[in-house]
Order: sequence, then C-alpha cells, then structure tokens
Amino acid sequence: MQFPKYVGVLALAGAAVLGPASVASAVSMPAGVTTHNAADVGLFGASDPTYDGAFRQSLGILAEVAAGVHDTAAITWLVKQQCADGGWTAYRADLTTPCPATDLNTFTGEDSNSTALAMQALHAAGVTPTHDPLPFLHGLQDSDGGFSYIAGSGTDPNSTAVALQALAAVGEDATSVTWTVSGHTAVDALMSSWLNCGSADPGAFSSPYSSGHGDLVAAVQAVWGAEAKSFPFTTTPAATQPAPDCSGGPLSPTPAVAGQYAATWLAGKVQGGGYLSTGSSPDYSLTAQGVLAMAATDTNKTAIDTVLGYLSANIAQAVLDPHGGLSPGSIGYIALAAHADGLPVTSFGGRNLVTLLQSTRRALPAVSHVTKKPVTTPVTKPATSVRGSGSVATLPTTGAQHLDVQAGLALDAFVVGGLLLLLGRRRRRA
Repeated sequence: MQFPKYVGVLALAGAAVLGPASVASAVSMPAGVTTHNAADVGLFGASDPTYDGAFRQSLGILAEVAAGVHDTAAITWLVKQQCADGGWTAYRADLTTPCPATDLNTFTGEDSNSTALAMQALHAAGVTPTHDPLPFLHGLQDSDGGFSYIAGSGTDPNSTAVALQALAAVGEDATSVTWTVSGHTAVDALMSSWLNCGSADPGAFSSPYSSGHGDLVAAVQAVWGAEAKSFPFTTTPAATQPAPDCSGGPLSPTPAVAGQYAATWLAGKVQGGGYLSTGSSPDYSLTAQGVLAMAATDTNKTAIDTVLGYLSANIAQAVLDPHGGLSPGSIGYIALAAHADGLPVTSFGGRNLVTLLQSTRRALPAVSHVTKKPVTTPVTKPATSVRGSGSVATLPTTGAQHLDVQAGLALDAFVVGGLLLLLGRRRRRA
C-alpha cells in the first residue's frame, strides 16, 4: 500500500511553482526550503512530511541515482530517520525520541512501505543503513506470506509488492525457506490478488478494497513485485500486448507472465491522450507509476511512449502537489519512469528533474556575518520623524539575524560549522 496523501499547510519558503521561463535560473540557483529543525536538513519537499517523509525522500534519492547523482545531505537524512529495530516510520521530527509505537487507530508507526523503499534507495546509492532492516521487514510478514502496511493491518498487494522489490534489491530470495511462513511466500500472497479468467478484469490485480475488480493503484505496484524489479531500472520494451487467453478456462501463469497481463490491462486504462486516473482528472504520479509497471514487463511500448509523451507535455503540472508546490514524490516517479525508458532525467519535458527535486531540499537558514558598530548615541526621535524627512534612519540591530534564503539553497550553504547530519491511504497515491 502506498503512504497516505500529503497533509498540512505548505511552508511558503521555496514552494514557488517553476514555469518554463524559470528553468535556467533554477539550474544555477534553486529556490530551496528553509527549516529551523536541524533534523530536517536534507529532506525533500516543503509540504508536511508526517505521512510520507521517508517514502518521498527515497523516491527522490532513487531519481538522483538514476541521474548519476550522489546526494549526501538527502541520503544522510534518510539514514538518520531509521528506527533502532531497523524499520522506518513515515517521519521523525525529533531524532532523540524513539520511533512511535504502532497505532491501528491512527494508522501510524513503522511501516513496510517506508522501510522497503528506503532499503531500495540506500542500496541503489551504495549506502549501508545503520541497522539491518530485514528482521523488521520479516516481522511484518503475515501467515499468508504477504506483507501488511503496519503490524496487524493485514496483507495487501501494494505492501507485498514493495517488500518484494526491497528483497530483490538486496539479493534476498523471496521464495526461500527464510521468507516462507506457514508454507506461503510473498509471491504466493501477491498472486492471490491476480484476477484469473472468469473475473470481471482478467489479467489485472485486485486489492482488498476493489470488490474483486481490477484496482489501478494495486496493479501498478503489484507488477513491480511480480517482476521482482527494484528501482531504478532500465528496459527495452517491445510492442507486444500479452493478454490472458481464457478460452480454455482458468490459467496458471508465472508471476512474470501475470505481470505482463496486468501491464496490458493497465495500458487499456490509459485515457485522455496519455494519463491514468482513479477519478475525472489526470493523476500524474499514478501515470508515472503505470509507465514503470509496463516498462518492468518489457511490453506495451506504444502505451509507454504515449504516456511519457503526455507527462513530458504536461510536466509543469505533473511535478506539483495538490497545493501547487513541487512534489518530490511525483518528481521521483516521473524521473524513474523516464529513466526506465532510457530518457534523460536531467532534460525531461524541458526540465532538469534533479534540479527541481533539489530545489525542494531543506536547509538551515544561512546567517550573514555583519559587524555591528557600537551605538554611542541612542535614537530618540519618534518613528514619525524618521520617515518624514525623506531620508532613511539606520536603527540599531537588536539581535535579529539576517536570513539569506538564496544562499541556503545550494548544498555548500548547508555547511554551518560543518555538514549537519541528519527522506496510501492504505492505497492513496504519492
């Protein structure tokens, strides 16, 4: 399952929408996001990270890796967010306190999705986490072999799929005895949500919430797990569109073939010239995820090209969150989708996606070092007389610090006495 949708009010600093004319200036001097919480240094995004911090950070790091970029600040933030037992929760504002306990009422606590994607991001970046995450992940495996979002929430195909990706990334055999529970593996659990002949949507993947029908959100991620493809990856898709032949009754496809069938089902859901949606308007994040699903199966090249063309043409809107700020999650998915088809991440749709991503990275405010002259004569004129003469009076500084927001953007400006160390619904999108 994906992390819950962004909530909270956007921080205004650095949340400006970048239009086509601003790309050149953004490359040389990103806008950046100022924070006063040292634990947030390196975190991508101005929006509230309560429900998606580690997930969106991992997507951002994976996008950077796809572009050949090693982002120490972003990686350090993610490493520092890990809990002592090896898992990740969505976000920790205070690193000095233990990770929160699982709460099924608020649906919070350490979760499989944040953990699985963090594992992929750190592995792709060549970084070993402080604590081994495999024991924690194993603890979330249910008796059917699948994975739940948080302990006790029940198996779902999305969580099972991202866990399978994580296991593949670190070289674990998901079908081994180690990962078998009561005779079942995560692959078994994932395939139990695949819709066979006789269903309303043969070839698709369902979810616990789709009443036996194909579920777009479940299907895009289920394919990643069925194909055991961890991020980032590149493929050479063919134009083939495999579909189940139900003339002989129910089928017994391998997970990889089932993934191909689901990819073709997804291709058939593309609408409006190139997007996927669970409603009436384009869901750009889900659309990019759909590209990743189809690309993971090496099929449906025509649909992949159509969708990537749509994302490229609508990139100005595609990289935004619902509040109009840059969305690290959407940028990450789009970058990974472009990379999967061999397109450059640094010039997709006329945008440098890495630059856009890094323009959302949080940093402490830079303090200008201004020498204050001693005040020997106090200012005694009332405020009205200061303005009346047409000249500007210089009043003594009383402790306010000048915040140089622009200087705080670049990674070099993160150094203030040394680099500060530290990035559903049960089906909602990133």
